Amino acid sequence: MMEYVIESLESLRLFLAQIPGLATPTSAPYLFRPFLLLFVLALVIGPVATIVNLRRLEFNAEAMVHSVFPGIVVGAIWGGSDAIIPGAALTAIVVALALTWASRRPSLTEGGAAVILTGFFSIGIIISLKKGDMSGQLEALMFGRLLEVTDSRLLQALFVCFLALILMAATWKEQIFVAHDRHGAKAAGLNTLAVDIVINAAVGAVVVSASTAVGVLLVIGYLVVPGAAARLLGTTSRGMVVISTLVALSGGWIGIEWMNTPSVRPVSPQAAVSLSLLAVFLLCLALSKLKARFPWRKAEKAGQLAPSARRRSEAA
Repeated sequence: MMEYVIESLESLRLFLAQIPGLATPTSAPYLFRPFLLLFVLALVIGPVATIVNLRRLEFNAEAMVHSVFPGIVVGAIWGGSDAIIPGAALTAIVVALALTWASRRPSLTEGGAAVILTGFFSIGIIISLKKGDMSGQLEALMFGRLLEVTDSRLLQALFVCFLALILMAATWKEQIFVAHDRHGAKAAGLNTLAVDIVINAAVGAVVVSASTAVGVLLVIGYLVVPGAAARLLGTTSRGMVVISTLVALSGGWIGIEWMNTPSVRPVSPQAAVSLSLLAVFLLCLALSKLKARFPWRKAEKAGQLAPSARRRSEAA
């Protein structure tokens, strides 16, 4: 089965190598695997980052990012690198339920998320130190190893992303309803508990999928930056999803191109992708400023035609 998958990935790489602009990501398998992972992650990040931004769940996302750390450590210690995603996934389920419980209690909210973050992350540090000197491995878990994505880890990450996409697609209308009017959603009889669990699970899926690639500490950028950029330019929820996806795709592609550019000192792949993502956000910020300062011509024409139309109606 694995041999068939590897052959399929290689065939896909050779096919995409003919497309202009993809020469670098498809030049070698060790570059194509992280590129494919970042591409699929972008498809998930589009809807997830949009809801995170609309519901102001950035701190919950931060809590999820740090809270899955014990699962990552346990998987790496007892099962090797290929067990990181399964270990993180099991922990993410527990964390998603805990964050949902805390967010539904007005007396806890962000305080509860902070307690969950601190507790789980501390457990991960204790476990890593208990097993002896893991300074090198701990750094890898914190900051990721983008170019060391194996075929098995890639398949695991793609499977988790696929599940997250299904969850978001199945509850998209409910997610938008709750994001814009939570009290109205409750009054309409919507099961807000299920909606909360799904978005926390989807955030966990993004964290689990990206943790081995860009690392625990940098994955928060993938959950927050695309949604923030989409908020600057998007006027509808669907538009925000498209913009978030494009921002994540652009950041991944630019990052891979950048880290392969000849330089005096090597560039960290994870840092290159994260900084590229921020660069795309700054571009979106500049575009939003220009849009606010210089309205589109259609709007100007509409404003110019309206008075003349009124004058003609008055003359008639």
